Amino acid sequence: MAAGLQLALSQRQWHVETNNAATADDVVDHAQRFGPHCVLLDTHLRNGVGTGIDLIEPLKATGAHVVMLTAERRRTVLAECLEAGAVGWIGVTTPLDEVDAALGRVMSGESIIGRTERSQLLEHLRLERAQSRRAQAIFEQLTHREALVLAALTDGLSADEIARAHFVALTTIRPQIRAVLQKLGVRSQLAAVALADTHRELLPSESGAARDRRRLTPVGRNCTPAVTVRTA
Repeated sequence: MAAGLQLALSQRQWHVETNNAATADDVVDHAQRFGPHCVLLDTHLRNGVGTGIDLIEPLKATGAHVVMLTAERRRTVLAECLEAGAVGWIGVTTPLDEVDAALGRVMSGESIIGRTERSQLLEHLRLERAQSRRAQAIFEQLTHREALVLAALTDGLSADEIARAHFVALTTIRPQIRAVLQKLGVRSQLAAVALADTHRELLPSESGAARDRRRLTPVGRNCTPAVTVRTA
């Protein structure tokens, strides 16, 4: 996609380079040498480079406007991009004419997203973080053993299976489950699992088959880290 975009934009009188660097530092070094007016950057980059969000600030420090070129649609992630200094985003399926027009607006110092939409996204991010802090305070009440039990429930294990996996009696696991429900302020295991599933990062890592079942390949892990653009 990056090579195709480079060719298409070059035919429209943009001076374009793509970046296949192996590390984040290499991406920034390339931008410093090339001196782009704009960088088109994905949120999901290959292993070794990291997340595109972490690159926004150092790329912006080179004097470039950073525009996310991404398939990402999660409001929280898009808000994090804006917070980090991106001027907006363009969808990967956006027609070339619209990409060209958006670049023109960016180069002219105009915004490619509305002020209201920007404010709404940043407020959404603030509320999400506040909710996460509240959830963290709740989960911190759990003992390590209770957290392990909740993680196992979230992975779909029954009380019997948890007891066997932990080499303890079922009569040991059931009180721990009741303690989990009480501390989370819910009345059923289903409600506890629903709450835990939205904050899985707050629980101990699963192991073995459970971890394998949950393993996902990050979107865009093999994409080109950045497309740098400047006026010809």
